[in-house]
Amino acid sequence: MSEILSERIPLELQGTSVSEIMIKQPFVCTQDCTVSDVVRMLTENGVSSMPIVDSGNRVVGFISDGDIMGAVAQHRAHAIFTGGDASMLYFDDQSLEQRIEGLKDRNVMDFATRKVVCARPDQSIARVAALLAKKKFKKLPVVDDEGVLVGVVRRSAITKYLFGMIVRYGKPLSLGLSNLWHELMCAP
Repeated sequence: MSEILSERIPLELQGTSVSEIMIKQPFVCTQDCTVSDVVRMLTENGVSSMPIVDSGNRVVGFISDGDIMGAVAQHRAHAIFTGGDASMLYFDDQSLEQRIEGLKDRNVMDFATRKVVCARPDQSIARVAALLAKKKFKKLPVVDDEGVLVGVVRRSAITKYLFGMIVRYGKPLSLGLSNLWHELMCAP
């Protein structure tokens, strides 16, 4: 007979806030960046996505490598005849290089997600984990009450935290949460 894991996790760990594991100074781009700027920042910083902020550091969008790849790979179909039971389409004949050339100077907001799902720093890790799982997101911006970016939480950080708790459960938890998190993140 299996046990329900949530009943075995100590109560003080169920409410641990996402601020404990978020990246407090995440890589961001501004809303006036070009696609070239964003690709350079993603590549140089080794990340696959980032929040887009305005001059007040408020989140106004989110861009990922998938958004950019989708824009590059997009073929446009043009209808030249529709009538009766038949339609005739032709697809653009631009090369990949031509599509990239046409995109590189466009504004990042042309391809960004504008309705951004964000977490708050006081939300529990469990709640944010459920949201990431449901939406199949890899990363969420963390904002304060005014929508100002205060961090980013990654699915991998939550996974490492949760797996660490599962592996360590049953052993004495004499460390405080901050020390426990540091031990989990710095373990070889």
